[in-house]
Amino acid sequence: MSADSDARYMFRRAREEAAKADAAERRSASSQEVAVHRELALRYKVRALAMSCPDQVFHDAMEREP
Repeated sequence: MSADSDARYMFRRAREEAAKADAAERRSASSQEVAVHRELALRYKVRALAMSCPDQVFHDAMEREP
């Protein structure tokens, strides 16, 4: 896999985990389950950003608030 396809995969996984977190929240799942999916989404997104534009990652991560 190229770095571009790896980054696309990581972005896709981030969206999937975010959707899982939203679904868990809608069905009133435990706060731990929601938090795990949100954390995984964030981790995937940071990895994708690191692959696609490494100089910008920390700046973007610092500007986002939960």
